[in-house]
Amino acid sequence: MRNPAGPLTTFEKVNLALAMTWAAGFVDLVGFVSLYGLYTSHMTGNTVAMARHISELDWPGVVRRGWPIVTFVFGLMLGSLIYEAEKRRKIPVPFPPAIALEVLMIAIFIALGIGSNFKADIPPQPAGKFFLMVAMLAIPMGIQNVVIRTVGGINVYTTFVTGSLVKFVESLSQYLFWLRDRTRHRSRRRIINVLRISPRTLPFQQAALTFGLWSVYLTGAACAGFSIDRFALLAMLAPFTLLSAIALYGAFRPFLPLPSNDL
Repeated sequence: MRNPAGPLTTFEKVNLALAMTWAAGFVDLVGFVSLYGLYTSHMTGNTVAMARHISELDWPGVVRRGWPIVTFVFGLMLGSLIYEAEKRRKIPVPFPPAIALEVLMIAIFIALGIGSNFKADIPPQPAGKFFLMVAMLAIPMGIQNVVIRTVGGINVYTTFVTGSLVKFVESLSQYLFWLRDRTRHRSRRRIINVLRISPRTLPFQQAALTFGLWSVYLTGAACAGFSIDRFALLAMLAPFTLLSAIALYGAFRPFLPLPSNDL
């Protein structure tokens, strides 16, 4: 047994990153469907759409597309401040307060849908409510993005997957060259042995992780698509519940006996 209050293991980080990425995919699609095509975690799409509105001199559109960018960046800063403050207190698992704040904002988003019977169609008017509901999704996504920063020696981002796809291709190409160097002009038995040890290599592990992040983001978004058609904004109870469980796990982890092996 190891000290249960020690830092997160790689195995824990992988599972937490995958769970958070699933939640981000879910939240992003709900925002896209209910907030007139706004992205709450995919700021590249909002930036391109904002540029389009600028070229058309459509200033209300610029504000509407720019607002999630502003609130997402605010969430990044808020999450970073909370996370660093916890680390300075030498807390081995510093993310529970940040995730708890994220859960609170998602709860506010769900509560704001009560007046319209949770319909997944949030009109831009009244503007105050619309912009508040955008913020209640974009800020949490910014907060979440600084919670799990590195896994297995690579940077990970749990609220967007472009970087994951880039790293997946880089790692896959490194692994293919590694495989070629060790199997070229070799016997079948040698090739089988090399394939057997492949999962232990860093490029293979990084490729598997980054592909997994992309896959669970896609799965989370697909689950949101199915759920929002049936449950409207109440579908957001799924990421709310998952993120609540993550926050509770981090809070109670110091009291849990954990194995000493780090994958």
